[in-house]
Amino acid sequence: MVFSSIVKGKADLNDEILSENFYHTVNLFIQLLGAEQVSKTDMFFRISRAAIGSYVDYSEIQRILARITSFDRWYDAWKTSAVRFSEIAEAAEAAGHLVTAGENYLRAGLLYHFGQLFTRPEDANRSEGQRKRVFYYRKACPYLNPPIEPVDILFEGYTLPAYLCLPTGVKTPPIVLMIPGANSVKEELHHWGQKFIERGLATLVFDGPGQGERSLRNGGVPLHLETFHHSVSAALDYLENRTDVDAKRRVCWGQSTGGQLAMRAAAHDHRIKLAVSLGGGYDFRLEIKPTTPADVWEEARDLYGLSSFIEAEAYVKQYGSMQGIIEKVRCPLLIVHGGRDNIVAMEEVEKLKKEAGGPVTTSIYEDGNHSVCNRNLEMSAAMADWVVDQLVALDKS
Repeated sequence: MVFSSIVKGKADLNDEILSENFYHTVNLFIQLLGAEQVSKTDMFFRISRAAIGSYVDYSEIQRILARITSFDRWYDAWKTSAVRFSEIAEAAEAAGHLVTAGENYLRAGLLYHFGQLFTRPEDANRSEGQRKRVFYYRKACPYLNPPIEPVDILFEGYTLPAYLCLPTGVKTPPIVLMIPGANSVKEELHHWGQKFIERGLATLVFDGPGQGERSLRNGGVPLHLETFHHSVSAALDYLENRTDVDAKRRVCWGQSTGGQLAMRAAAHDHRIKLAVSLGGGYDFRLEIKPTTPADVWEEARDLYGLSSFIEAEAYVKQYGSMQGIIEKVRCPLLIVHGGRDNIVAMEEVEKLKKEAGGPVTTSIYEDGNHSVCNRNLEMSAAMADWVVDQLVALDKS
């Protein structure tokens, strides 16, 4: 077991101690090197992820990180900027400047998201940041261009919260169903969704079981890799009952863990005509290493609804592989990946490409990090263009 190799025979080094040691080390690095330098390593916090996802410029990110002199200042530093943008939005809304209001409610919500993202699981700031992320994003929805409609997807006796966005001036557009990753959420996918909207496609982004608003800590249920595709099918069922999208031209897109979930969905529900994996992997078992940080195991434990790191490792070993599944993906598949991804190695991309049951296009950015956040401008445009080109080709076939 990985954890036995970590503890090197010290049986008293349990999950709590592993976590404490990890966060102590992060705190020490922040104090010695500064939060910005630590973030640039991509090991704890990918600064490029926040730069593209928070709708603020890099200078604002620098101001936030400059306020972080120790790990316990992390959330408050992000909250300070989130509060400022929420106040700008409220003033703009009161004055009738609704475009400005929408932009700044969006920023406030996303800054709360990145603030809570790297807090301890039991930290009350995490639940506050999650609530305010949703609150301010929903405040932004009617003022964005085009506006976004919050919707609910009925699934197994409860609902999955989602956002539907329709491009302006397009009658019954194709639909891109977007799936977040292990610690990303539907709101964070906004900037990638806009790339599809700009090209005349609709988007439906949702929190599935175990994700975002439906995480266990928010009163939801665990994420089960082996059955997550049922929630995607429920989302497709929902779309078939709408008359304002073309439910027959369906694309399933996912980021990181969501990339694997998108491929799993395409393997099980052949209503999906195209699939896109941004940073998704072939086998979570290949990502289990003695160097895997404790916050990743905290995330896995909570995501899958387990009680220990060892249980999380065992679950991943049982259900984490795409072997026998990827061969059932018969629709065209785009795999976008960074050559310097420190989570999902390139060998996983090769396995996906080799074993997929349909045509595969790979788009590799040699110096790209996880989900190619550091090459986002060129990557996201090319990714969206591929989807458009494939839909045109399907229309002609």
